[in-house]
Amino acid sequence: MKNLIINLIKILVIFIILTIPVSSCDWLDVVPDNMPSIDDAFSNRASAEKSLFSCYSYLLDPMNGCFYQPGFFTTRDELEYSTHQAIVMTPAAMIAKGEQNINNPYLNYWSGGNGGINMFQAIRTCNIFLEEIHQPRDIQEIERKRWTAEVKFLKAYYHFFMLQLYGPIPLIKENLPISASPEEVMVFREPVDECVAYIAQLIDEAAPDLPLVVPVPVNEDGRITRPVALAVKAKVLAWGASPLFNGNTDYSEWRDSRGKQLVSDTYSKEKWVEAAEAIRNAINVCHEAKHKLYQYNKFTSAQTYNMNDSLVLTMHTRKAVTERWNSGTIWSSAISPAKIEYNVPLNILQRITFAPLYSKDLYNLVGYSCASFNMAELFYTNNGIPIDEDIHWDYSSRYQPRTSTFEDKNGCYIPIGQQTASLHFDREARFYANLGFDRGYFELAQTTNNGGASFNRYLGLRQGDIGSGSNQSITGYFPKKLTAFETRGDHYQGYDYRFPLFRLSDLYLLYSEALNELKDAPDNEVYEWIDYVRAIVGLPGVVDSWKNSRYPANPSDKNEMRKIIQRERLIELAFEGQRFWDMRRWKLAESSWSYKPVGWNRMGKLPEEYYSLINLTTDIRKYSVRDYLWPISISDLRANPNLVQTYGW
Repeated sequence: MKNLIINLIKILVIFIILTIPVSSCDWLDVVPDNMPSIDDAFSNRASAEKSLFSCYSYLLDPMNGCFYQPGFFTTRDELEYSTHQAIVMTPAAMIAKGEQNINNPYLNYWSGGNGGINMFQAIRTCNIFLEEIHQPRDIQEIERKRWTAEVKFLKAYYHFFMLQLYGPIPLIKENLPISASPEEVMVFREPVDECVAYIAQLIDEAAPDLPLVVPVPVNEDGRITRPVALAVKAKVLAWGASPLFNGNTDYSEWRDSRGKQLVSDTYSKEKWVEAAEAIRNAINVCHEAKHKLYQYNKFTSAQTYNMNDSLVLTMHTRKAVTERWNSGTIWSSAISPAKIEYNVPLNILQRITFAPLYSKDLYNLVGYSCASFNMAELFYTNNGIPIDEDIHWDYSSRYQPRTSTFEDKNGCYIPIGQQTASLHFDREARFYANLGFDRGYFELAQTTNNGGASFNRYLGLRQGDIGSGSNQSITGYFPKKLTAFETRGDHYQGYDYRFPLFRLSDLYLLYSEALNELKDAPDNEVYEWIDYVRAIVGLPGVVDSWKNSRYPANPSDKNEMRKIIQRERLIELAFEGQRFWDMRRWKLAESSWSYKPVGWNRMGKLPEEYYSLINLTTDIRKYSVRDYLWPISISDLRANPNLVQTYGW
């Protein structure tokens, strides 16, 4: 009787997979009304292609969904939510406040719920495809191989996504048959090293049959290529080599009922050797596919703009994110985020992070999510070093109001004669590309009267300004980088761009990181790759920049160079969702994410009133060892006694 019930449940699961659309997509609508079966889903090429798209449908698009999907931006210290009730009670906001739990986990990607989807269902869907793609006879073999490779990669990627969130996970190498015993159904979480090896193996199997580039980007946007696969493999091995999973003694006692240690507490330099090799291989293949670090060319854009060199430097950063199919993007989201209609969820990240420039913007849900104050202090000075290290930058007076003049050469970013915080002066181009702030220009195509030579709209965030009130940034900053230059204000209209999931600069910085870990001391090979990234935005190399630092020898010290590379990643990839992952794999979140959020005094009207730091909450956000990996719900543990709870929960 017990086996009969289990078999019936399995039949029901297959029926659900075949008949219910996933992730708000209608791609897998191929089952006859009278007799659903897997064979029908693979009866011909057209049906099989829909099954292929169903495997893709589980990919998370940071621009998609309602207030849930920006979760990896807002679960910690990159973005802050406004006080609007619809925002502060979202799963991501609850995690940021330290409210994650085991009864009903927020953003539950293990079994689904509370803003998350069941990623094991995604893996099962991929396994079904791989088991059945041999059936259709009207598919050319070269296409069958490509589709198989794409799904094999997706299967690896979904395992990797779970690994990043939960650490040791079950490896669903194949779907269990309906005849499987209850014991076979009760899977175990496998050690992280085994998970990393299996994911890398899947990608190695997939890579040879993937195209170097997609043949038709317009029709195959977001489809997997060989550079995508090898870039992800590089990231997988980097995770396996990073402090969270490489010699982390916090997990020494974390074992399952078999006695298996789930995270090795012994450091292995060999893991960095393997990671460095994979990263360099990925870079070589990306170069073969003509990927290169993105640089904005104002003369070859759809409309020529008369921008000066300083503004062009900011566009190198902004348009690296918002320009579709640019050379620096290895992999981007496939779903268009831009919809003009009010309250359409596909452009929600653009909408809620857009700064209110015009009075009509206040009625379009803009301004509900803002950049944290931490991000304003993260970026370098114009000498390319941290603001507290630059011997030529007045760190102690950074919160004092200062007036923009012709002499200080900040006029292209701050209107002449306007007062703003000293913190906003003499910063690197990426500061102005990433952040919108009070009395700073917010450069859009519609806010220029002379082809980009100058702009006529700056943000006003003090009391009485357009940006005050319910749509005001609670910190005083907006993530300008997420707003396309072509986005229209007045009556908010999102711009159609694809969010970058993996950029070439990510690989370059990852390679510098791996090389630094391998060598006894940094050398020119370590500097080379980080300096490529810095040069694009007009900064000198690391060694030359640090000559202006209070600590000029830092680039020659392995531990200090590690910090420099880490900060460069946090700056270059700011607001792209990478900070959430990096801070955890480096095991730095515990020390950096326990803090009390602050912001400018948004009730202030005069500069001396506004530029006064206030606490945004009376609570100190706390991050502990347990928070590095997410918990499994109690109900899942009860259903499968072989699972052990995540460490610390």
